[in-house]
Amino acid sequence: MTTTSRSSQKSTRTSVVGRIARLLAITFALLVGFGVAGASAATAHADTVAGDSVFGTEVECGGDQLFFTANSDETDGSYAKIWVYDTDIEEWVTDDIWVEADYYATFNIADLTFEPGYYMVFMSYAQWNGYDYDYSGEYINSYDQYYSYSDHETSDFCYLGNDLSQDS
Repeated sequence: MTTTSRSSQKSTRTSVVGRIARLLAITFALLVGFGVAGASAATAHADTVAGDSVFGTEVECGGDQLFFTANSDETDGSYAKIWVYDTDIEEWVTDDIWVEADYYATFNIADLTFEPGYYMVFMSYAQWNGYDYDYSGEYINSYDQYYSYSDHETSDFCYLGNDLSQDS
């Protein structure tokens, strides 16, 4: 019986270490994959450059939809794609849609389904330079968090899946 107990404790430790290692590997792969290795995480309102273009994103969390607005200082050729890390399934997911992110772009709704929980958001940016695309991206760490339709505040977390129809 002692052997089973020790084996169970070791399995639990191995499981936690494995989860941490997978999370670090996913984060590293994402950084390399988006071409931002070595860059520091930026706030939602910070300037992120792709080619010669400056991008910025605002994200609204709450309810069962994720609203975002991505803009650049260009009048055309700018695009953005949203990525969301779901901590329950331990995966980055995307709707795989590049939306316009030029100077005049308006809000978008991510074509994803959200269960109640906390999510991390990463934005990929692409700017046409006349020959091909220049890419960049940023982690979003400042959100407009909605608790009800009338109650929201700036937050450093993104919670989705709450019922906005009830006043809090």
